[in-house]
Amino acid sequence: MNTRTCETVQDSLNIESLRTFARDLARSAGTIAKSYAGRMIVERKHDDSPVTDADHAVQAAIFDAIARTYPDHAVIGEETIRRPERHAKACDARYCWVVDPIDGTRNFARGAPLYATSIAVMDCGETIAGAIHEAVSGCVYSAGRKMGAFRDNDAIRVADRPFDTDTTVLVSSFRKRTMPNFVRAWMDAYNFRNVGSICLHLAWTAAGIAEGSYASECRLWDIAAGALLIREAGGVVTRGDGGPLWPIDVGAYDGGDVPILCGTPAMHARLLESLCATENDN
Repeated sequence: MNTRTCETVQDSLNIESLRTFARDLARSAGTIAKSYAGRMIVERKHDDSPVTDADHAVQAAIFDAIARTYPDHAVIGEETIRRPERHAKACDARYCWVVDPIDGTRNFARGAPLYATSIAVMDCGETIAGAIHEAVSGCVYSAGRKMGAFRDNDAIRVADRPFDTDTTVLVSSFRKRTMPNFVRAWMDAYNFRNVGSICLHLAWTAAGIAEGSYASECRLWDIAAGALLIREAGGVVTRGDGGPLWPIDVGAYDGGDVPILCGTPAMHARLLESLCATENDN
């Protein structure tokens, strides 16, 4: 949907109602995913990544609820949409829901509870509300634009503390490319973690569990909710090169990578400086 159309549309949805809907839906989706634990059927996608029957069931349940409540909204999901005719087309709709039914499928398939469900709604290519359900704790992180970020009912903020030996950066795997030199430098400078779920990396950064997060091999559904969480929690979110993350043309989105760099204002600046310096040296 083009920017001119977005600017001329006068109606707007209540962001708090969207946040509440996403939060409750994420919690319900987490219950569905948990019911498959220990008995899921695992298959392989064309890129050899795992997918389970739980991924499909969770996404179908989420899209069913969205179709009933917001039939004029579009949807984008990691898995195949079973009944696309029930939703508006992403190229025509102002609002688009972006869903990752189970982020951390490898963990889920192996019995590790380090996975999450992410649900976000975008208005003209920018997230305005979203939620992430954390399986291991059962809590839900949620945010609404200009309304703050929450873990269940408690407000959260990014970590506001000086750099020290506990400073932690969450970085996702590099399966398709060589690990960049700037990431190797971060490994030497900070505590380094990867829990196998970009959604959890972003939620934990928003909640102050880590100071920063970086992912290069990630899709829109991995980051749509988490990016808003971090921004509403007082953090900084950009593309991997420091450019603006939003808006994105959801109607033209083809499932490609959307690299993301985020953290506390100080940590984001430090990571970006290191990234740019290393890239310039090359």
